[in-house]
Amino acid sequence: MTGFPRWNDVRAGLVADAGGEEALTEARRRNQAYIDGHRLAERRRLLGLTHTDVAESMGVGKSRISQIERGEVSTVDVIARYVARSDALDLLADHAVVEKDDA
Repeated sequence: MTGFPRWNDVRAGLVADAGGEEALTEARRRNQAYIDGHRLAERRRLLGLTHTDVAESMGVGKSRISQIERGEVSTVDVIARYVARSDALDLLADHAVVEKDDA
């Protein structure tokens, strides 16, 4: 015996402290939603788009875009819908650049 605890024992304690397997799974989901939202916000800013631009593209309010980017999503479908708009976001960004150049 090495004197070190076994991983299974350590993990069991962590799971219990988290409130069980379901609570741990939910914590992971919330953490991933936060990470995904942050990445989406970075992409939107990189493209030079506003919350309003993305909201109009998705047919939702700009406050909903803000919620998504903060990781406040109820389902993976919400993130998938946002990500699916990335091609449209690229087109919107190109269009916005053309409009600014024409002004």
